Amino acid sequence: MAGAARPAGSIDDAYFENANRFVQGYFTKTANALHLTVQVEDAGTHKMVSTEQIDGPVLDSVTALAKRLNPKAVPFSTSNDQAVAAWGQGEFEKAVTIDPSFGAAWLSWIETLARAGDAAGAIAVAGRALDHPVNSEIDGLRIELARATLEQDSHAEHEALLKLTARVDDPQLLANLGELEIRTREFALAERDYRKILATQPENADILNKLGYAYGFDGKVTDAEATFAHYGKLPGQESNSFDSLGEVYFMNGKFAAAEKAFLQAHDLNAALLTGGDLRKAAYARWLAGDLAGADKLFARFLDFRAKLKDPGVEWEHAAWEYATGRKDQAIARLSKAPSPQAAVQIRVWRGEMKLPTNLDELKKAYETAQPAADGLYRTLYAEALFASGKKDEAKKLAARWPLPDSAGEPVLQSLVFPKYVPLRRILGL
Repeated sequence: MAGAARPAGSIDDAYFENANRFVQGYFTKTANALHLTVQVEDAGTHKMVSTEQIDGPVLDSVTALAKRLNPKAVPFSTSNDQAVAAWGQGEFEKAVTIDPSFGAAWLSWIETLARAGDAAGAIAVAGRALDHPVNSEIDGLRIELARATLEQDSHAEHEALLKLTARVDDPQLLANLGELEIRTREFALAERDYRKILATQPENADILNKLGYAYGFDGKVTDAEATFAHYGKLPGQESNSFDSLGEVYFMNGKFAAAEKAFLQAHDLNAALLTGGDLRKAAYARWLAGDLAGADKLFARFLDFRAKLKDPGVEWEHAAWEYATGRKDQAIARLSKAPSPQAAVQIRVWRGEMKLPTNLDELKKAYETAQPAADGLYRTLYAEALFASGKKDEAKKLAARWPLPDSAGEPVLQSLVFPKYVPLRRILGL
């Protein structure tokens, strides 16, 4: 694999990470000891390029061969054969009772509980593990990370990931760090982490896409354009590159460019978002100042969805009318197609349902939403900040345009632009 040796979760992962060698080994029992054989396979030619063999105790043998393959390899996190045997049999509590500093066993126990849905039990075991100094610094940091992740403590999770990525050459850890920094809106930090991954994996489509969005969230449109141009040249990514670029243009207020990119994405692969790029193009045309042209684009979207026999076409049409300032038409349209959702939607449009205004609650909702899907709560939070006299904070929050299809409660989504557009005007944006 590129760079220093590092583990992959599976053969598929190794190929995805552009590994250049695979290491595989097996034990055979001789009259007097265990015999360990390890073979190194070239990923490109699938030929064995070297074979290492050693006799002796399991732990000593594995450590010695690991050092031969990678001088930076560290010993296993216990030297107790009984603890290893218990760990190998899945008896993790027994293993850490034999050797309380056995980090790998603590980690296995925590991960097993977490996978079984016992988050509280996993957190408790992580706390017990951290009461002991474990033999491996890396295992200790992974335990800290596991506890922080389970407790949803983003600050502690960030600290643990920073320490781990400084000590371990693992692109997955860097990717996890970048995703966390996107969630906490530290976009420049995420950009740095994604660029580090791409330095050794320049064709990693997922990371290229995430880097492009990080640039977009950060207002670095030119960097995003270059990133998505690279991303779009990868197999099967051209249409999505235009959709992603369109969203970056949109969130940065470049509506003519956004419309063009969305239409290119639709023309290349209309099935990608089942016509959704037409919908986004319509919003871009409207915000560029052409409602009549936007209505024509939205009609294309409705026709596309009707051909797919979408039962929500009338609701989509009404939501578009409301979002673009035609409240009475929207209500009249939904009134002709009664349903439980239509009734709730009409109550929302008539102002009969109270929206959240508590600053702390809105702050939490905003911070837990992904930046690409935070339009509703970011708008409501900015409104509440402005109402409480915190204009500068509200202005900063409202600088980035919400995307037309932000996630959240469907009956509230059509409120975003009718609230956001006048809020920008009041804030002088």
